[in-house]
Amino acid sequence: MNKGAETTVKALRDQLLAAREERNLSKLRNVEDGLRQLGKVGYRCCLVDFDRCRLRYYVRLLGYEQARVKVQIEFPLALDVDPVQWLPLSHLADYEEAENTYSIRRIYEGMAHYIQQKSPTLQRGAVRLGLKPPKRYEAERAETGSRSGRGWFYLASALLLIAVGVLSYIQMGKVFF
Repeated sequence: MNKGAETTVKALRDQLLAAREERNLSKLRNVEDGLRQLGKVGYRCCLVDFDRCRLRYYVRLLGYEQARVKVQIEFPLALDVDPVQWLPLSHLADYEEAENTYSIRRIYEGMAHYIQQKSPTLQRGAVRLGLKPPKRYEAERAETGSRSGRGWFYLASALLLIAVGVLSYIQMGKVFF
């Protein structure tokens, strides 16, 4: 699934730990270059939540800047969060690493000294903030609304005609009780 990638998130996370422990700037630059490379190929991995010890989202790497990895949330879709997020490498894991609670705990144990928050802070999406949707959705909604308004009009007209027909039939005395 991650064709064209020469490295993995796990390998880069391990290099990051080594670079921090050794205070080695060149290793840190190699990690940054690796993350940029993974972003170019659209590397797929997972966003994990260490607080709950579970996989939170499947994501695609888009790039790297200022000590954060740019990812796009692919699954599950969430309307309450922005689909593009800037996250630390520490909260990303390869698919096979995040397959169970034990594996996620092992990742956390290795990174715990460097992790500031167990749960990643995600940017909220437009729906959660109560912002208006893009104009194209407003136009679609207005068009749908006018169609549904016409439907109610036709239904009310039909019911009115039926009621008038029943009343006129009764007035003519053709209904026997």
